[in-house]
Amino acid sequence: MKTHSFFSRFIKNKKQSPVISLAVFPESISLVFESQSLWVVDNHDATTNVQRESAIDALLTKHQLVGCQVKLVIGHGLYQSLLIEKPEIPQEELSTALPFLIKDLVNESPMELVAGGFPAPLKERLQVFAAGRKTLEPLIKAVAKAGSEVDSISTEEVQWGALTSSTMSQLILHRRENAGLQLTAFKQQVMCFQRQLRGVRFPLLADGASEQQVALQLDSLALELQRSLDFLSAQLRDNPISQLLISCDGEDDAALAQALSERLSVKVVAIVAPSDTLISNASRIAWAAQTSIKEANLDLYTDSLKPQTQLLTLRNVMASWLIGTILMATFFGWQQWQSHVVEQKLAAEQSRLSLKQGEMNRLKTALAQHLPSEIKVELADNLEQHVATQQATLNAIEGHDSSLRVGFAGMLQQLSDAANGDISLNHIHATGLSLDLAGVARSPESVPSWIQAFKEYEHLMDRRFQVMSLGRNDNNIVTFKLQAQRVSKAAGDVK
Repeated sequence: MKTHSFFSRFIKNKKQSPVISLAVFPESISLVFESQSLWVVDNHDATTNVQRESAIDALLTKHQLVGCQVKLVIGHGLYQSLLIEKPEIPQEELSTALPFLIKDLVNESPMELVAGGFPAPLKERLQVFAAGRKTLEPLIKAVAKAGSEVDSISTEEVQWGALTSSTMSQLILHRRENAGLQLTAFKQQVMCFQRQLRGVRFPLLADGASEQQVALQLDSLALELQRSLDFLSAQLRDNPISQLLISCDGEDDAALAQALSERLSVKVVAIVAPSDTLISNASRIAWAAQTSIKEANLDLYTDSLKPQTQLLTLRNVMASWLIGTILMATFFGWQQWQSHVVEQKLAAEQSRLSLKQGEMNRLKTALAQHLPSEIKVELADNLEQHVATQQATLNAIEGHDSSLRVGFAGMLQQLSDAANGDISLNHIHATGLSLDLAGVARSPESVPSWIQAFKEYEHLMDRRFQVMSLGRNDNNIVTFKLQAQRVSKAAGDVK
């Protein structure tokens, strides 16, 4: 038994796996794969499930084929072919529903069947193929045991379409060694008709038989073929059968094609093998599995057959414990290393802190030695206050306006000159450049006109008033107050 790495089941190899084909027939198994641009073919006899498992293991081991994608083809006799009415079922649910749809047409239980199908070219029906799980599961198990993986499962009848034309309707007369004579029709590579021809002796062109016996057998065969051709011509009116292909083991296909072409109305030719090594029909079917037919997409390898990964097994649990232990040990070691690094950094910082604290203590000691005495500090404060007082005095002296030295005689004289019969002053307050006036007026309009007259007098023209208020006294006489614009520098007062 081959052993594989435990982790290989969880890790996908990005490199593309090689593709090989296995054609499983009731009596034998054929292996086909490409190596160095050449097709390699090998066969092994097997008639039971046990023998087939051993044959698959022997073939893959012999050619050292491990990690491959295996395309399986099961031969005639290992499956059933049915034509049913096309059900109204979504394509993704077809494989699940088909075993129950055909349960009345087969002997097996639906739970023991795997089925697939595709639309048939004739009469809008569904071409169905069904195989037993007991047949397929041992094959899948044998492939997995040999270290490879099943990619798809198809049938012999479908894969014959890979040897036909994608643009024509053709009929294939084929026979494997030790099997019956089959007749299969294809419309653009999609199977549309199949029947088995009975009562025919092999080989058809026997050397020991007389010419008359050979001629009679060929005539009988041609009659059966012509009946099938007539039936198919009526069914395929848009694309009738235009060619008959011959591929029979143990026969001279070219000679048989020549003999039948003389008896039929269609062209008869022998199938040309894609490679010289593909001399048997078994090898040709296995080779055809490497070709995908889009319109006849059949794959019996459904999800129910694919191996389910069992994660909760003793081996997996032990492996998870081992991985967990390794991770915990790694994490603990990392934490210890981190702690050691932090401790080293802390010791370095503490050393630096001690040095800085020592330096700070030395500076404090030096600072204490340079501090002045309290008497000197008090004397300095007194000197600063005396200087501030002297400075304030100087500022007050500088703030005296020249008008204070001259006096207010000129201003009072000009106020007297500006007087008229409409204004009577009863209060005058002068401070520096500021002037406040109060009195009575003949009318409210008299006050503004009187102020306008100030611009004609030298000592009054620069006087500005910020507030003017008007009112009346108890005798209903108009009163007014004028408040001049005040400045911060004070001089003398005149009232």
